Amino acid sequence: MTTACAQCSEPIRPGASFCGKCGLAQPALTAIAPALTVDLATLRRFEMGTRCMLRLRVENLGASPLTTMAIHAEARGLGPLTASSEAPLAAGRTVVLSLFVVPTMAGYEEITGALHATDAGGSAAVYRLDPITFRIGSAPHVQVVNIDQSGARVIDNSQSSFGGDAARDDAVITDEGGEWRAVGLTLVRSSPAAQPSASAPIEEAPAPEGPVDFEVKAQSGSYRLTSRVARGDLATVYGGARAGSSGGEVVFKLADDAADNDLLQAEVRTLQRLSSAQSPQSKHLPVVLDQVRTSDGRAGTVFERISGLDLCTLRERLPGGVPQRHLIWIMRRALSVLGWAHSNGILHGNVEPAHILVRPGDHNVWLIDWSWAIVEPAKTGQTFRCLNEDYGPPEARSRKEPLPSSDLYSLGKTMIYAAGGDPATHALPDTVDVRLQRFLRFFVVESALGRAADAWDMYKQLDNLREEVFGPHEFLTLEV
Repeated sequence: MTTACAQCSEPIRPGASFCGKCGLAQPALTAIAPALTVDLATLRRFEMGTRCMLRLRVENLGASPLTTMAIHAEARGLGPLTASSEAPLAAGRTVVLSLFVVPTMAGYEEITGALHATDAGGSAAVYRLDPITFRIGSAPHVQVVNIDQSGARVIDNSQSSFGGDAARDDAVITDEGGEWRAVGLTLVRSSPAAQPSASAPIEEAPAPEGPVDFEVKAQSGSYRLTSRVARGDLATVYGGARAGSSGGEVVFKLADDAADNDLLQAEVRTLQRLSSAQSPQSKHLPVVLDQVRTSDGRAGTVFERISGLDLCTLRERLPGGVPQRHLIWIMRRALSVLGWAHSNGILHGNVEPAHILVRPGDHNVWLIDWSWAIVEPAKTGQTFRCLNEDYGPPEARSRKEPLPSSDLYSLGKTMIYAAGGDPATHALPDTVDVRLQRFLRFFVVESALGRAADAWDMYKQLDNLREEVFGPHEFLTLEV
């Protein structure tokens, strides 16, 4: 087991009282000492479309019994796996925990997550699991037995595979028969001592549902949160303002589970990278004010509040779709920020209507939620971090390499939806000019190499198309 800094994830030298990279003071080492192994035999049985079981064995190497423990895991493209827990676990004993999932696609997969444990003395610890990589097979091939009609007999077909591998000697898995491999654990949080930080932890994080009225104290100041703005796949967003008479409005994005902290931290790193150089596209990006951590280990980010409507809300207010002249300036600004991101080696990874905000008054547009961003995939090997069934590109389902055209595919579907069309069939209202329809459908070609691939080039082409269809540019108010 190793120890990592809870703020920057840098490995901590044994015995060090602070992080050598970011300076965060480190908590005293917990007496909780688990060891984790994975059963390779279960991993080899993962097949698309079947209910598969992943077995993880926890051993208590500490001196005190573990009164509670739970494994929270997630597989990219599969979503969260059901948490599995057992208690109590005496010192020196082991227990096998099982996680179940139904894979929807074949290919290589990776499971990440965290082990949470509490001992009899009330101490608690969270350990991050090293990624567990494995392969998901396609559905078993079924070969039809040939029938000789004339002889009314079944011809021997010893190669048929009706039973899959059920006839194998090792088909029944037992605790003793598994092939166990160690999984690395990294301590990221321990208590009862709270983690000291320049960004103070929230003593009591709010529940995802119910009334809201709490304060966040961070390095740059305090924030009072009084409303719930949105609930996403991995975080809840609260609204409020900076404490004080001249405080501006903010939103606070708080992870629902500490296992998703890495995604919130990845979003902050991505926005810092995109904002490190001055560019006209900065006005289309969220502004990070502070980062904090709750007493139960969840990460949170404070942003400047954006006074805009997402495209879902805009479509609700305009049932017939956003008028095409306004659709063009929304798409131009989205292409602009994607072009800036792509030129910096970053793919957004999850463009959809809820992630594009529009301010009708001055025609500003923001692209938000960079938690799923992919950084230089050709160099880092990063792949898609989520599968958006409605707006994600085909290559996300087939686990192929992410490309700039992947973002443009999602943007094309988003704009078809905003125009009043159907993102599933790519159908558009007759009120949309046929030239604009043709342009939008170029974005949603199934082949990643056959569709729009360069955001900057598409930005210029859309500019030319606007002039061709509507003449010289003029500012028109969007009435909603």
